[in-house]
Amino acid sequence: MNLAWQEWQLGGNLAGRYAEFLVPVIFVPWAKNLIPRAGLRVGDRLLDVACGTGIVARMAAESGASATGGDINPGMLAAAAERAAGSKIAFVKADAQVLPFGDACFDAVICQQVLRFFPDKPGALPESFRVSKPGGRAVFCTVSGLNEHPMMQAQVTVFGQSLGEEATGAIRAVCGYPDPDDLRAVFHGAGFGSVEIETVVLDLVAADAVSFVGGMMKATPVAECIAAMEQVDRENLRNAILEEFGDCYDGSALRFPHSANVVVATRMI
Repeated sequence: MNLAWQEWQLGGNLAGRYAEFLVPVIFVPWAKNLIPRAGLRVGDRLLDVACGTGIVARMAAESGASATGGDINPGMLAAAAERAAGSKIAFVKADAQVLPFGDACFDAVICQQVLRFFPDKPGALPESFRVSKPGGRAVFCTVSGLNEHPMMQAQVTVFGQSLGEEATGAIRAVCGYPDPDDLRAVFHGAGFGSVEIETVVLDLVAADAVSFVGGMMKATPVAECIAAMEQVDRENLRNAILEEFGDCYDGSALRFPHSANVVVATRMI
């Protein structure tokens, strides 16, 4: 397992903060973009791979799909189950490289923003192919390069200056798999017959920029280091990040582009 994957295995309060601060601003808009691409009908079975706190599974279930969320992280699964209480969504411990499901049992597989962290991408994607029904779709998205992301750039710059360059590794890794040609190759190699890739840019909004950046700092792999700071130092760090957003910050809200390569791959046989 690579270091970046380990660093992003958030649990306990960190998983809750991730759900509270990052999911509404980043992952809800992306879920709204990805779910329709899966072509789900009422009653279709969906697998949310590396589901995190389960936003894709929850939103798909609200549209009538039968959703299952799988993740390797018990802390994320606990947060997902808590937020889906009362629903029929199943959240199960599942390694994307060895999925604990039968062959051809899902109409669609969705993976939001996590493929870049899979230690063995060519080894993992055949599992998504295996559990997909013939005609089923795999919808994956993975973040574009660092220079296309003001949010990532701001963190890398400020964390590097204040915490040391080693503190930026996990943030840089978020943008560590940006090449569409690499994506196409691993999906074709997994067996998918049709592979379409689109670069999509969403305009994301955090209406309360101070709260969002403060929460973001509490939901990253460097959260414990930040928590150990004096309050004034944490506030200075937060303000420095806001300043690095440049024109994306209007003094109250953040409005920033978030770019990803979106793959829609179909199992033909």
